[in-house]
Amino acid sequence: MLCKGTPAKGVRRSLVRQSVCLLTAYDSIQQPLAAFTVPRMQDLADAHGYQRRSIHGDNWKRPRGWMKIEVIRAAIEENFDFVLWMDVDAVVLRNDVDVRTAAVDDADLHIAWHGPETSEIMAADFVPHFNSGVMLIRVNDWSRAFFKQVWDTGQLRHPWFDQATILHALGYDDCLGLGPDRPNEPNRSRLARLDTAWNSIPGLATAPDPIVHHYAGISNPSTRLRMVEADALTASMRERLDTDVREAIARQFGLWREDAAMRDWITEERDSALAGRSEILSERDQARAQLAAVLGSTSWRVTAPLRWARELFQRR
Repeated sequence: MLCKGTPAKGVRRSLVRQSVCLLTAYDSIQQPLAAFTVPRMQDLADAHGYQRRSIHGDNWKRPRGWMKIEVIRAAIEENFDFVLWMDVDAVVLRNDVDVRTAAVDDADLHIAWHGPETSEIMAADFVPHFNSGVMLIRVNDWSRAFFKQVWDTGQLRHPWFDQATILHALGYDDCLGLGPDRPNEPNRSRLARLDTAWNSIPGLATAPDPIVHHYAGISNPSTRLRMVEADALTASMRERLDTDVREAIARQFGLWREDAAMRDWITEERDSALAGRSEILSERDQARAQLAAVLGSTSWRVTAPLRWARELFQRR
């Protein structure tokens, strides 16, 4: 497939001839996110002649965390040179860089490594790892075999869903708590680090002048949607600004995410405390009702414990 459009500045024409499918997928619960992020993905695809595919469905073979593997496996069976996967909570901030320039000649899988040597880590308990929210995949026999291996291995005992299985297949077990890393894992020879600008996570692991903001790790869906909305709706206005201004705004989004996460945590703690208080008050009211029933009873047997307790205290 020949790519259409004008080559991006600095991109070799030999690279432009390689076809790219920009791929994402989502279900109905994630559709509000897609309403903001998919148009930005389309703008990137149009700027560099990619074919953009956004797949919406609710009848996936596995839980939501695995839909990317399902659609990636389908896409790499087609006649593309590369598949660029983006999670649906990823916001494309600017279109001036062609992802083909990030491809390493002898690598078939490009993923961003989030660690102190590649990112600004803004969370104290952050565990360095490869994040699969954005991946550049070279279409060949190895990538087809690799993602089949990931699919066949299935879900590990870890909350990172498919990402945990990808890391395991690459020999990165330490970050998963599954034992030491396996540096001699053969799949690693096909892996390269994607520039973290393509997968910058505000408030967690950030790049100075990101190309993509990925809103991973936000447990409150409402908070994540508000962050994505604000970022996506202003991205087109910011991408023409000077680099230092873009960097300052990107950092501000990270601070907003930290602030929102703290508010969510406080709200959860408050709600938990209120729920506990309600439970205690309910138990107290039940005890009072039982005591009132006993006190109002005319049964000699029912009131016997109270009489025994009164006699015991009177003796003391």
